[in-house]
Amino acid sequence: MDDKLFKEPNANLKEAVKIAKGASTPKSVYVVLSPTEIKAVRTSVNMSQAVFARSFQLSLDTIKGWEQGKRKPDAGATNYLRMIRADPEHVQRTIAA
Repeated sequence: MDDKLFKEPNANLKEAVKIAKGASTPKSVYVVLSPTEIKAVRTSVNMSQAVFARSFQLSLDTIKGWEQGKRKPDAGATNYLRMIRADPEHVQRTIAA
C-alpha cells in the first residue's frame, strides 16, 4: 500500500490533536448549517423544496437530504446558502444571467 495515502490524514489528525489541546489554532473554520437553518433559508424566501431547488439550480434530493440531516452541505454549498439567505433576489438574478 502507498504510504502517501496516509500522510495527509495523519497530518490532519495531528493538527486536530494540537487544536484540541490548545497548542494550535485552526487554519480555517468551516461553518456548518444545521438542517433547521437550511430549512429557514428556504422558508425565508417562501418556497417549497421543489421551487427552491429549481430557482437556485440545486437538486431536490440534495435539499431534502440537507433539511432531513441525511447530508451536510460542503463549504461551497454552505456559502451559497448563506448568500441566498442574505440576498435571494441578487442570487437569482446572477444565476439567470
